[in-house]
Amino acid sequence: MRAETPSPWPFLLSRLRSARRAVVTRDEIVAAGLDPEALLRTHLIERQGGARWRPPGCEWGCHPNLDIESRQDENLVGVACPHEPPCWPGWQWVASDAMEVFTCPAERVFVALRETNGLQPIDAELDGTAVSVGLLARRDWQLPVVWMPGSPPMFREICNGLRATLGGDGLVVLLSRPSAWRAGTRFPGDLVILDVWETADGDLALWRALDVLDPDYRRHRVSDPTAIFDDLSIELATVPGERHVVRVNGHDLDGFRQSDLKFMRLLFLAACRAADLDIDGGGWMEKWRLQGDDKDHDIEALRKELEKSSHPDFGSEELRALIKSSPARDGRIRLAVHPRRIRFDPSLASLELIGERQTKSKRGTRRRTPGTKKLEANLRQGAQVAGQLLAAARKLGVPVPI
Repeated sequence: MRAETPSPWPFLLSRLRSARRAVVTRDEIVAAGLDPEALLRTHLIERQGGARWRPPGCEWGCHPNLDIESRQDENLVGVACPHEPPCWPGWQWVASDAMEVFTCPAERVFVALRETNGLQPIDAELDGTAVSVGLLARRDWQLPVVWMPGSPPMFREICNGLRATLGGDGLVVLLSRPSAWRAGTRFPGDLVILDVWETADGDLALWRALDVLDPDYRRHRVSDPTAIFDDLSIELATVPGERHVVRVNGHDLDGFRQSDLKFMRLLFLAACRAADLDIDGGGWMEKWRLQGDDKDHDIEALRKELEKSSHPDFGSEELRALIKSSPARDGRIRLAVHPRRIRFDPSLASLELIGERQTKSKRGTRRRTPGTKKLEANLRQGAQVAGQLLAAARKLGVPVPI
């Protein structure tokens, strides 16, 4: 599985703990493993003049005296602390590129995170207290979501004003700094306070607000055919020619490692779910597309493979319930996962059918009996179905072969 470039979200969201328009330097961006030019192209940061640069380690935070000419040929700028007594004696020599300064506006960051979190735009002008994130339309709730660095004076009154301005069924307020209000606090008027999760995928985990407003949802999600496991993410990958990989919240489920057919059926289910961004209403597919039998042995085999897996966060009944049958009894099923929490690792582009490879390598090494012939026929049929499911999944956006 291939290494990926670092995500910008943990860095950018951490900088917004201190200000609505955070100042960052080129050095800080590069130290986080990010490319300043790429962030500029995506409009997540803006270039600023050097007047906002402050030398690291200056306890006074004052604008330094600069010597730009003495070592200009070496691309160095002299920096002296003007305070008495100074933070350091004489000149420090700093690479001129390192003094480049950018700002990270909260509005830009949260607009970019809106789509990642499946939110709709909010058409409303807010004052400088809060930043509009988007509208969370889930589980029959219409919830405007706003962000603040921390809770200012008159916080409750400000939130009540935002609630009246934005309408909807309640209000979700994201706070980047710790405050007197604990994450998950619910106020009258269905106002919910959340902290900001600084995750690599930019997931703000807004399902937490839905769980606060609907505390019975999680208790009934195993038996509810329409429920979505919002707090669960699934990743599918492969170690070419060796094993398949299924991870739930980063934890490896071992049941799918050597079974091409089970892995491909789960892959196709995941591809159908990920292709439909209607979180609560979408992702349903006809079960015959898994190419099983009339008695649904193929679906039951998938559920049993999930059920027998050990996971630190989810019980066996919850894992089994990830494959739901439609309440309309119309022969449809779906993977009960948020479509944006399904990840297909780039390694799938070089996916091999493990069973077919092993069958070829063993062919001719043992005496063939009627039972052996039947087994080989079943393996060939399974490999054929697995290949067809993989082709169908790729049409839905799973990485194609390289």
